[in-house]
Amino acid sequence: MTPRRLLQESDELLFWVEECMVQETPLVPGWLVARLMVVLRHAHPELPARLGRERRPDHVMEIIYNAQAELMDQACRSRGPAEVIPLFARARQLDEAANL
Repeated sequence: MTPRRLLQESDELLFWVEECMVQETPLVPGWLVARLMVVLRHAHPELPARLGRERRPDHVMEIIYNAQAELMDQACRSRGPAEVIPLFARARQLDEAANL
């Protein structure tokens, strides 16, 4: 999975954890923790250990924020500079003339 896809997944997980808080659920459901562990492992090797067995929504939310920070760094580092595309033919001709 790419860092950007993992960020999308973490946003969806964050939504569900927020729903747990709105519904005043004391623990995050197991199906959500299983999906979260996949994201955490890809984000940083220490994050799953930091989550441990803790399933309170506020703690899980904090760990998701940490994972998102790591994934944003990875996403920025994975992208190189973009190729500059001339918008006008005249600009391209000037560049070609300058290179001669």
